[in-house]
Amino acid sequence: MTSVRARALRLIPYGVFDAVTNMAIDEALLELHLQGKTPATLRFYGWEPPAVSFGYSQKVSQRTVDKVRAAGYDAVRRPTGGRAVLHEGELTYCFVGAGPKQDGIDFRPDAEIESAPSYWLEQGSPYEGFLPGSINQAYKEICDALIYGLRELGVAASLGRSNSAYKDYEDCFQATTQADLQFDGKKIVGSAQLRRRHGVLQHGSIMINQSQTKLSEIFGLADSEFTDAAAGKADRHCNLIDVLAGGYDRTALEEAIGRGFTRKFDCHFAVYELTDEEMEFVAELKKDKSRYQIL
Repeated sequence: MTSVRARALRLIPYGVFDAVTNMAIDEALLELHLQGKTPATLRFYGWEPPAVSFGYSQKVSQRTVDKVRAAGYDAVRRPTGGRAVLHEGELTYCFVGAGPKQDGIDFRPDAEIESAPSYWLEQGSPYEGFLPGSINQAYKEICDALIYGLRELGVAASLGRSNSAYKDYEDCFQATTQADLQFDGKKIVGSAQLRRRHGVLQHGSIMINQSQTKLSEIFGLADSEFTDAAAGKADRHCNLIDVLAGGYDRTALEEAIGRGFTRKFDCHFAVYELTDEEMEFVAELKKDKSRYQIL
Protein backbone atom coordinates (compact mmCIF):
# COMPACT_ATOMS: atom_id res chain seq x y z
CA MET A 1 0.00 0.00 0.00
CA THR A 2 1.11 3.52 -0.75
CA SER A 3 0.31 6.50 1.42
CA VAL A 4 -0.32 9.82 -0.27
CA ARG A 5 -0.08 13.14 1.53
CA ALA A 6 0.75 15.92 -0.91
CA ARG A 7 -1.86 18.46 -1.98
CA ALA A 8 -2.25 18.33 -5.74
CA LEU A 9 -4.54 19.18 -8.63
CA ARG A 10 -4.95 17.33 -11.90
CA LEU A 11 -4.79 19.21 -15.21
CA ILE A 12 -6.49 17.78 -18.31
CA PRO A 13 -4.86 19.19 -21.46
CA TYR A 14 -6.90 21.18 -23.98
CA GLY A 15 -9.28 19.15 -26.11
CA VAL A 16 -12.08 19.90 -28.56
CA PHE A 17 -15.43 18.09 -28.38
CA ASP A 18 -19.03 18.57 -29.43
CA ALA A 19 -21.40 20.37 -27.07
CA VAL A 20 -23.08 17.34 -25.49
CA THR A 21 -19.76 15.57 -24.93
CA ASN A 22 -18.27 18.65 -23.25
CA MET A 23 -21.17 18.88 -20.80
CA ALA A 24 -21.08 15.13 -20.13
CA ILE A 25 -17.32 15.23 -19.43
CA ASP A 26 -17.74 18.05 -16.92
CA GLU A 27 -20.58 16.26 -15.15
CA ALA A 28 -18.74 12.93 -15.19
CA LEU A 29 -15.71 14.53 -13.52
CA LEU A 30 -17.97 15.84 -10.75
CA GLU A 31 -19.80 12.55 -10.20
CA LEU A 32 -16.61 10.49 -10.18
CA HIS A 33 -14.98 12.97 -7.81
CA LEU A 34 -17.91 12.52 -5.43
CA GLN A 35 -17.29 8.77 -5.63
CA GLY A 36 -13.60 9.24 -4.82
CA LYS A 37 -12.55 7.94 -8.25
CA THR A 38 -11.37 11.18 -9.85
CA PRO A 39 -9.21 13.86 -8.20
CA ALA A 40 -9.80 17.59 -8.09
CA THR A 41 -9.39 18.64 -11.72
CA LEU A 42 -8.90 21.65 -13.97
CA ARG A 43 -9.51 21.27 -17.69
CA PHE A 44 -9.61 23.56 -20.72
CA TYR A 45 -11.57 22.86 -23.86
CA GLY A 46 -13.05 24.06 -27.12
CA TRP A 47 -16.27 23.34 -29.02
CA GLU A 48 -16.67 21.78 -32.47
CA PRO A 49 -19.01 22.67 -33.95
CA PRO A 50 -19.40 25.98 -32.10
CA ALA A 51 -22.42 26.09 -29.84
CA VAL A 52 -24.71 28.10 -27.62
CA SER A 53 -25.17 26.66 -24.13
CA PHE A 54 -28.14 27.55 -21.93
CA GLY A 55 -28.37 27.49 -18.13
CA TYR A 56 -30.04 24.53 -16.46
CA SER A 57 -33.16 26.45 -15.44
CA GLN A 58 -33.14 29.05 -18.21
CA LYS A 59 -36.43 29.30 -20.09
CA VAL A 60 -35.77 28.82 -23.80
CA SER A 61 -38.34 28.94 -26.58
CA GLN A 62 -38.38 26.65 -29.61
CA ARG A 63 -38.05 29.79 -31.71
CA THR A 64 -34.76 30.67 -30.01
CA VAL A 65 -33.38 27.15 -30.42
CA ASP A 66 -34.40 27.17 -34.09
CA LYS A 67 -32.53 30.46 -34.57
CA VAL A 68 -29.40 29.03 -32.96
CA ARG A 69 -29.43 25.96 -35.18
CA ALA A 70 -30.31 27.94 -38.30
CA ALA A 71 -27.20 30.05 -37.67
CA GLY A 72 -25.08 26.88 -37.71
CA TYR A 73 -24.57 26.41 -33.96
CA ASP A 74 -25.34 23.49 -31.67
CA ALA A 75 -27.68 24.15 -28.75
CA VAL A 76 -27.09 22.43 -25.42
CA ARG A 77 -28.37 22.58 -21.84
CA ARG A 78 -25.65 22.99 -19.20
CA PRO A 79 -25.87 21.17 -15.85
CA THR A 80 -25.02 24.56 -14.27
CA GLY A 81 -27.13 27.69 -13.94
CA GLY A 82 -26.83 31.07 -15.62
CA ARG A 83 -27.81 32.43 -19.02
CA ALA A 84 -26.91 31.69 -22.64
CA VAL A 85 -23.24 31.59 -23.66
CA LEU A 86 -21.83 31.57 -27.20
CA HIS A 87 -18.92 29.14 -27.45
CA GLU A 88 -16.96 30.63 -30.31
CA GLY A 89 -13.94 32.91 -30.06
CA GLU A 90 -13.48 31.86 -26.43
CA LEU A 91 -11.73 29.33 -24.19
CA THR A 92 -13.78 27.28 -21.74
CA TYR A 93 -12.40 26.16 -18.38
CA CYS A 94 -13.85 23.65 -15.93
CA PHE A 95 -12.86 23.15 -12.29
CA VAL A 96 -14.10 20.23 -10.21
CA GLY A 97 -13.34 20.01 -6.52
CA ALA A 98 -14.98 19.56 -3.14
CA GLY A 99 -15.51 21.22 0.18
CA PRO A 100 -14.07 20.10 3.51
CA LYS A 101 -16.22 16.99 3.79
CA GLN A 102 -17.73 14.55 1.34
CA ASP A 103 -19.66 11.37 2.04
CA GLY A 104 -17.96 10.93 5.38
CA ILE A 105 -14.42 11.35 4.01
CA ASP A 106 -12.33 13.77 6.05
CA PHE A 107 -10.45 16.24 3.85
CA ARG A 108 -7.91 17.25 6.49
CA PRO A 109 -4.67 18.54 4.92
CA ASP A 110 -2.75 15.72 6.60
CA ALA A 111 -5.27 13.02 5.68
CA GLU A 112 -3.55 9.79 4.66
CA ILE A 113 -5.29 7.81 1.93
CA GLU A 114 -4.27 4.20 1.38
CA SER A 115 -4.24 2.41 -1.98
CA ALA A 116 -4.77 5.45 -4.18
CA PRO A 117 -5.03 4.58 -7.91
CA SER A 118 -1.54 4.43 -9.39
CA TYR A 119 -1.95 7.37 -11.76
CA TRP A 120 -2.61 9.63 -8.76
CA LEU A 121 0.58 8.73 -6.94
CA GLU A 122 2.70 11.54 -8.39
CA GLN A 123 -0.14 13.92 -7.87
CA GLY A 124 -0.98 13.72 -4.21
CA SER A 125 -4.09 13.06 -2.19
CA PRO A 126 -7.11 12.82 -4.49
CA TYR A 127 -9.44 13.26 -1.54
CA GLU A 128 -8.24 16.56 -0.15
CA GLY A 129 -10.87 19.31 -0.30
CA PHE A 130 -9.89 22.54 -2.02
CA LEU A 131 -12.97 24.67 -1.40
CA PRO A 132 -14.96 26.17 1.49
CA GLY A 133 -18.53 25.11 2.12
CA SER A 134 -20.05 28.49 1.23
CA ILE A 135 -21.29 28.82 -2.37
CA ASN A 136 -20.29 32.47 -2.61
CA GLN A 137 -16.88 31.84 -1.07
CA ALA A 138 -16.24 28.91 -3.42
CA TYR A 139 -17.04 31.14 -6.39
CA LYS A 140 -14.67 33.77 -5.03
CA GLU A 141 -11.76 31.39 -4.48
CA ILE A 142 -12.02 29.88 -7.96
CA CYS A 143 -12.32 33.37 -9.46
CA ASP A 144 -9.28 34.48 -7.43
CA ALA A 145 -7.27 31.71 -9.11
CA LEU A 146 -8.41 32.94 -12.53
CA ILE A 147 -7.54 36.52 -11.57
CA TYR A 148 -4.02 35.50 -10.51
CA GLY A 149 -3.51 33.81 -13.87
CA LEU A 150 -4.81 36.72 -15.93
CA ARG A 151 -2.79 39.26 -13.95
CA GLU A 152 0.35 37.25 -14.66
CA LEU A 153 -0.32 38.07 -18.32
CA GLY A 154 -0.85 41.75 -17.53
CA VAL A 155 -4.65 41.69 -17.52
CA ALA A 156 -5.92 43.40 -14.36
CA ALA A 157 -9.18 41.48 -14.07
CA SER A 158 -11.39 41.82 -11.01
CA LEU A 159 -14.55 40.28 -9.59
CA GLY A 160 -17.80 41.48 -11.10
CA ARG A 161 -20.59 43.07 -9.13
CA SER A 162 -24.11 41.82 -8.61
CA ASN A 163 -26.65 43.07 -11.11
CA SER A 164 -30.31 42.46 -10.35
CA ALA A 165 -31.13 42.79 -14.05
CA TYR A 166 -29.03 39.72 -14.92
CA LYS A 167 -31.99 37.35 -14.65
CA ASP A 168 -33.91 39.42 -17.20
CA TYR A 169 -31.36 38.85 -19.96
CA GLU A 170 -31.07 35.84 -22.26
CA ASP A 171 -27.35 36.46 -22.81
CA CYS A 172 -24.87 35.73 -19.99
CA PHE A 173 -22.53 38.51 -21.09
CA GLN A 174 -25.10 41.30 -20.98
CA ALA A 175 -24.50 41.78 -17.25
CA THR A 176 -21.98 40.77 -14.59
CA THR A 177 -22.52 38.94 -11.33
CA GLN A 178 -20.22 38.20 -8.39
CA ALA A 179 -19.34 34.92 -10.13
CA ASP A 180 -17.82 36.72 -13.12
CA LEU A 181 -14.63 38.61 -13.94
CA GLN A 182 -14.47 42.02 -15.54
CA PHE A 183 -11.79 44.22 -17.07
CA ASP A 184 -12.22 47.97 -17.43
CA GLY A 185 -15.89 47.58 -16.52
CA LYS A 186 -16.59 44.93 -19.16
CA LYS A 187 -17.15 41.25 -18.58
CA ILE A 188 -14.23 39.06 -19.63
CA VAL A 189 -15.06 35.72 -17.94
CA GLY A 190 -18.55 34.40 -17.27
CA SER A 191 -18.93 31.41 -14.93
CA ALA A 192 -21.62 29.12 -13.58
CA GLN A 193 -21.62 26.51 -10.82
CA LEU A 194 -23.25 23.23 -9.87
CA ARG A 195 -23.05 21.76 -6.37
CA ARG A 196 -23.91 18.18 -5.50
CA ARG A 197 -23.49 17.35 -1.85
CA HIS A 198 -20.00 18.72 -1.14
CA GLY A 199 -18.81 18.48 -4.73
CA VAL A 200 -18.42 21.57 -6.90
CA LEU A 201 -18.38 21.93 -10.68
CA GLN A 202 -17.63 25.41 -11.97
CA HIS A 203 -17.09 26.10 -15.64
CA GLY A 204 -16.87 29.33 -17.55
CA SER A 205 -16.15 31.11 -20.79
CA ILE A 206 -13.03 33.26 -21.22
CA MET A 207 -13.51 35.79 -24.01
CA ILE A 208 -10.71 35.66 -26.61
CA ASN A 209 -11.87 37.25 -29.87
CA GLN A 210 -15.64 36.86 -29.88
CA SER A 211 -17.92 39.11 -31.92
CA GLN A 212 -19.62 41.80 -29.85
CA THR A 213 -22.90 41.27 -31.70
CA LYS A 214 -23.10 37.62 -32.82
CA LEU A 215 -25.30 36.28 -30.02
CA SER A 216 -27.63 39.28 -30.23
CA GLU A 217 -27.89 38.69 -33.97
CA ILE A 218 -28.70 35.02 -33.44
CA PHE A 219 -31.37 35.86 -30.87
CA GLY A 220 -32.69 38.71 -33.00
CA LEU A 221 -31.97 41.31 -30.31
CA ALA A 222 -31.39 44.16 -32.73
CA ASP A 223 -32.06 46.77 -30.05
CA SER A 224 -29.69 45.31 -27.49
CA GLU A 225 -27.71 47.97 -25.62
CA PHE A 226 -24.60 45.91 -26.34
CA THR A 227 -23.79 46.54 -29.98
CA ASP A 228 -20.72 47.26 -32.06
CA ALA A 229 -18.68 50.16 -30.75
CA ALA A 230 -18.74 51.68 -34.23
CA ALA A 231 -22.47 52.21 -33.78
CA GLY A 232 -21.73 54.48 -30.84
CA LYS A 233 -22.73 52.08 -28.08
CA ALA A 234 -20.77 50.16 -25.46
CA ASP A 235 -19.09 46.84 -26.16
CA ARG A 236 -20.87 43.81 -24.75
CA HIS A 237 -17.68 42.26 -23.34
CA CYS A 238 -13.89 42.52 -23.28
CA ASN A 239 -11.79 40.29 -25.54
CA LEU A 240 -8.37 39.16 -24.32
CA ILE A 241 -6.89 39.65 -27.77
CA ASP A 242 -7.50 43.39 -27.37
CA VAL A 243 -5.74 43.75 -24.01
CA LEU A 244 -2.85 41.27 -24.09
CA ALA A 245 0.31 43.23 -24.83
CA GLY A 246 2.14 40.24 -26.26
CA GLY A 247 -0.75 38.86 -28.29
CA TYR A 248 -2.91 35.83 -27.55
CA ASP A 249 -1.39 32.39 -27.11
CA ARG A 250 -3.74 29.68 -25.85
CA THR A 251 -1.02 27.56 -24.26
CA ALA A 252 0.43 30.57 -22.43
CA LEU A 253 -3.04 31.46 -21.13
CA GLU A 254 -3.70 27.92 -19.90
CA GLU A 255 -0.30 27.75 -18.20
CA ALA A 256 -0.80 31.13 -16.52
CA ILE A 257 -4.23 30.14 -15.21
CA GLY A 258 -2.78 26.84 -14.03
CA ARG A 259 -0.16 28.74 -12.05
CA GLY A 260 -2.96 30.93 -10.70
CA PHE A 261 -4.63 27.82 -9.27
CA THR A 262 -1.38 26.51 -7.77
CA ARG A 263 -0.84 29.88 -6.11
CA LYS A 264 -4.39 30.20 -4.80
CA PHE A 265 -4.72 26.66 -3.50
CA ASP A 266 -1.07 26.05 -2.55
CA CYS A 267 -0.84 22.90 -4.65
CA HIS A 268 1.03 21.43 -7.58
CA PHE A 269 -0.20 20.05 -10.89
CA ALA A 270 -0.04 16.64 -12.47
CA VAL A 271 -1.13 16.39 -16.11
CA TYR A 272 -3.34 13.43 -17.02
CA GLU A 273 -5.63 12.82 -19.99
CA LEU A 274 -9.20 11.65 -19.52
CA THR A 275 -9.21 8.02 -18.41
CA ASP A 276 -11.10 5.10 -19.95
CA GLU A 277 -13.32 4.96 -16.85
CA GLU A 278 -14.19 8.64 -17.20
CA MET A 279 -15.03 8.28 -20.89
CA GLU A 280 -17.18 5.23 -20.15
CA PHE A 281 -19.09 7.35 -17.61
CA VAL A 282 -19.44 10.08 -20.24
CA ALA A 283 -20.92 7.56 -22.67
CA GLU A 284 -23.45 6.48 -20.02
CA LEU A 285 -24.52 10.08 -19.38
CA LYS A 286 -24.97 10.67 -23.11
CA LYS A 287 -27.37 7.73 -23.38
CA ASP A 288 -29.94 9.92 -21.61
CA LYS A 289 -30.90 11.96 -24.67
CA SER A 290 -32.90 14.47 -22.62
CA ARG A 291 -30.07 15.22 -20.18
CA TYR A 292 -28.51 18.06 -22.18
CA GLN A 293 -31.32 18.60 -24.66
CA ILE A 294 -32.97 22.03 -24.78
CA LEU A 295 -36.41 21.05 -26.03
